[in-house]
Amino acid sequence: MGLGCSDETLEEGIVYFNRANLYGVGGIPHLQWNGVDEIVGAGSPWWDRYDDYYPLVVDYSNQQTPYDIEITGAYISGDPSVPYEITVTQGGGSPGENMALEIVVAEDSIYSFWSSPSVYHYTRNVSRNYLTYHDECKNILELSNGESQIFSGSFEISDTWVGDNLKIIAFIQDLDTYEVYQSEIASISRDLDPDVDGDGIPNNEDNCPSVHNFTQSDWDYDDIGDACDSCNDIANVPGNVNIDANGTEFDPIINVIDILAFADLLDDSNLINDCQSIDLLEDGSINQFDLVVLIDLVMSGGS
Repeated sequence: MGLGCSDETLEEGIVYFNRANLYGVGGIPHLQWNGVDEIVGAGSPWWDRYDDYYPLVVDYSNQQTPYDIEITGAYISGDPSVPYEITVTQGGGSPGENMALEIVVAEDSIYSFWSSPSVYHYTRNVSRNYLTYHDECKNILELSNGESQIFSGSFEISDTWVGDNLKIIAFIQDLDTYEVYQSEIASISRDLDPDVDGDGIPNNEDNCPSVHNFTQSDWDYDDIGDACDSCNDIANVPGNVNIDANGTEFDPIINVIDILAFADLLDDSNLINDCQSIDLLEDGSINQFDLVVLIDLVMSGGS
């Protein structure tokens, strides 16, 4: 079991520059096929270079690789953390002594402006993070025939990325010659585990995606399933510091008891819990000015 690599924020473009430097890319367009063959000036339209591409495709399809790559993991839309597990199996042969599993996170289909032709178009497979960029993070393969090696880790989705468009690209490369022997791509929204908690409800539709709750019960209608919702969002309204309520309809009660409870919170912030709505000014801080608003609320009838 390999530990894989930890997520690390890298400068934009670091993946491109690192990979380009491996092959001496001095300008674009440049095609580096399988880490071995190159075509410089591989521009558009592609059919103008058909005679250059076709032999490479035929040669590549006839090659046999000893490796198989399987990518699994879990993705919940809106959750920035994506855990993954990659299994490499060797079925025969020994192509090199310094082989590693490299992992890149890429975003696909980014609508952007292309300055040369002056048009908007979709950009394909833009590298976002190079999880095995640093030498100490390289996933070195130590396999014999029939053996498997597992690499696990996670990465964080930036707010500027479209999560559903992300892919994990895993490829096996000789670190001495930079030749690529096998690759695999997994869309995190389509190919990773679509039902993490196994309750039959897809992650992106599940109101409690990490806890099994096939009934999807949500009695306070806050779109958080009862199985993972510790807050009563009917009674939990701004100013109801002690979150008390009347009757089966849980009508919130806001009175002098809440003023006293709020004063206690100002003296000891450890008393604050995640369910309380006590930022009455909605300015991101909790202080005596919120207490003044609460006093006014109680004096006006508590509603």
